[in-house]
Amino acid sequence: MSEQKVPMVHLTIDGRSVAVPKGTTVWQAARGIGIEIPIFCYHDRMPPLGACRMCFVEIEKMPKLVTACTQEAGEDMVVRTQSERVRQGQQGILEFLLVNHPLDCPICDKGGECPLQDNTLKFGPGESRFIETKRMFRKHIRMGPVLVLDRERCILCWRCVRFGEILAGDDALKGFERGYHSQIGTPFTEPVNSKFIGNTIEICPVGALTSATYRFRARPWDNRQIQSVCPHCGCGCAMQLNVRGNDLVRTRPREQPEVNDIWLCDKGFFGYEFVTSAERLTAPLVRRDGVLREATWEDALDRVAQALRAAPPERIGVMGGTRTTNEDNYLLLRLFRGIVGTNHIDFRIETAHPQPAARAPWGLDGSIADVERADAIVLAGCDLTEEYPILWLRVKKAIDRGASLIIVNPWELEIARWARHSLVHRWGAEGVLLEALAGLVAPEAAAGDVQVPADQIQAAAAAVAGARRPLVLVGRTALERPDGLEILGAVDRLRAACGGAGLGLLRGRGNSGGAQALGLLPDMLPGYRPLSDAAARAQVESVWGRRVPTIPGYTVRGMCEAARAERFEALCVVGADPATDYPDAAAWAEARRRIGFLAVHELFLTRTAASADVVLPVLSFAEKTGTVCNIEGRIQRQDQARLGPGLARSDSLIFSQIASRLGTTLASASWEDVFAEIARVIPGWGEGARLAAPRPPLEGRPALAAAAGPSSSPRDPGEGTLALLTGLRLFNRGQMALRCPGVRNQAGEPFVALHPADAARLGVSDGAACEVRSPRGALRLAARIWPGLRPGQAYVPRGYDAAPVNTLEDEQGPVAVTVRVLVAAAAAG
Repeated sequence: MSEQKVPMVHLTIDGRSVAVPKGTTVWQAARGIGIEIPIFCYHDRMPPLGACRMCFVEIEKMPKLVTACTQEAGEDMVVRTQSERVRQGQQGILEFLLVNHPLDCPICDKGGECPLQDNTLKFGPGESRFIETKRMFRKHIRMGPVLVLDRERCILCWRCVRFGEILAGDDALKGFERGYHSQIGTPFTEPVNSKFIGNTIEICPVGALTSATYRFRARPWDNRQIQSVCPHCGCGCAMQLNVRGNDLVRTRPREQPEVNDIWLCDKGFFGYEFVTSAERLTAPLVRRDGVLREATWEDALDRVAQALRAAPPERIGVMGGTRTTNEDNYLLLRLFRGIVGTNHIDFRIETAHPQPAARAPWGLDGSIADVERADAIVLAGCDLTEEYPILWLRVKKAIDRGASLIIVNPWELEIARWARHSLVHRWGAEGVLLEALAGLVAPEAAAGDVQVPADQIQAAAAAVAGARRPLVLVGRTALERPDGLEILGAVDRLRAACGGAGLGLLRGRGNSGGAQALGLLPDMLPGYRPLSDAAARAQVESVWGRRVPTIPGYTVRGMCEAARAERFEALCVVGADPATDYPDAAAWAEARRRIGFLAVHELFLTRTAASADVVLPVLSFAEKTGTVCNIEGRIQRQDQARLGPGLARSDSLIFSQIASRLGTTLASASWEDVFAEIARVIPGWGEGARLAAPRPPLEGRPALAAAAGPSSSPRDPGEGTLALLTGLRLFNRGQMALRCPGVRNQAGEPFVALHPADAARLGVSDGAACEVRSPRGALRLAARIWPGLRPGQAYVPRGYDAAPVNTLEDEQGPVAVTVRVLVAAAAAG
């Protein structure tokens, strides 16, 4: 079906003829031919408003000046942007805006990058006729941990309010009062509640909204602007690092239409201060007499090389690779797979139930930008705004275009109000519910097991069945269980029932996409090719000049099991913390006790690093140049912005120096050399390219056996216990976030969430100190009453290193917990 052509309209702007598609505004038409019309309220990612009146133009046959941002271009229209009437109108608007503006540019953070400054200089009257005392307000207002408001600077453009209403959908800021008394505030004057509030600071045309973490730290002309990529979730948002001297003072979004457009989440905006933390490791540490002590690089590297020489290859392994660049990871692969000769390599630290990478590669089939083009989106087991917030902005655009969002999750998500159908089910029943959405199980048969009314299931299934461009997004909550492959089978049957829906397995953080593409997996080679592919092995061997071992290696869980069975002698952990993140702290602790040698590459002394034999201080993302891949497989470059602390080195240099101690040279004069070699191994590799993981074709698979009966549940639940649910949080207190006040202060303390009925039955009040105990361990947490949970479940967030949820988890499968009030602790508090 051919696309319908949009008719063109022809007009004249300042004597220049221009043709634009029908529906184009005068402001857009003028901008297209390089004519500047000043604006304040208009933003090209939101519908026009015409509130500030700054974009006045004169149009023939119209008696009054009109706003260019709202006026649609018409056939034979004659527009003047620089007439005397326009000039007087613009000067009048600016004069009124400046009546009460404090003119404190020398101390305003916006100074030097302020549209009000720029427009006043270009279009303003040059002097004011007003000599009266200016309006004053209390200075300044903290609207939350990271947002500061200076009310007297606000020009009421409404950009910040409309961003929350239209783009983020969180209604974080609102306008109050009328006329002269109008002001911006938060609903009910509570601290601002948003995961995107940094964007309102970015688009504020004056210094009314400023960042608490950047305030008074630098001027724009003091800062070097460095291209980079956000290191946190797997979206890989393009960002700009602002560096003053050697101090990283702020991050800003960098326009990348295919990924994050012009936005960042608040972790991207405020999660950077760990880079300059005084707690960074600055020198190698070596264990002597049971204590980690500072050592020289020569001593530390010699010990690592000695351990690798002493152990057989089948007793050596590597974990990690999500906080390193593609070039780092490629050299890791060459060292351990090519020189040491082991396939025990896995970056998937946070899973004890990994699905085969060839069967279920992580990431999106399509591009991030394609998400907003779907007309029905099934979101299963992923708390999107907590895990991949920038993807939510794409989903929100799809909803605004008429798409249906169907949420399948064991707790209510904060975006549920935007969903056409939100199915809050019993955890463990995901497969049955997905089968019902596919029409393979009757809603009435599924309703009892999943604990969702049959009519809701039926309505959601109808919405999916009627879609022309469906998309299924599945996350960790649905897949991190022993029957994860069965859940994937149900996902595939749902996709097939929809005529081949797109798929995204939303898992992994940082450079997980690059680690996967480069083959940091026990059974995969670079370029998503299986280790069993003889031709692929031969191609890699021809580049490396070395044999590639053919027997698949252990997963992270397999390495832990081998260590506990005393079949593992040496382990290298690269930018990971399995002691906190592997979903069974006790299992990891036992494995560590039986591993003869542990080396850790780290920024901080994590729990894993504290137990190591050698700790190697490494550079952060801001201190080295290289490339990374995101969840859609897009390759992006990040540039070095600052020098690293003390004696810290890049992972690439460390791998090269270990290789030389093993008698081999990994020749690479620069990251560009390594990048070029990767391109010899992986066809299509190049900066800006998108190499999505291939998926096996959809096939007819039998329905879940569980569809006819109860689905899986925690092992040995016991009387009076609750099923333990865990989830990722955008704001947390992990090793990096803990050193970022803008993230740490929004995270709050760790907690256990309970349904009101369970809380009443257990005598737990909101905020009460509780002990949460499983067969594996116990945590002390504050209680939070949460109606969004189903009864019989307890939710504990991940990412709080002071209360690691893996203390409660069991690598064998789901667990049940007991929750009891700590009376003595509560009384003492």
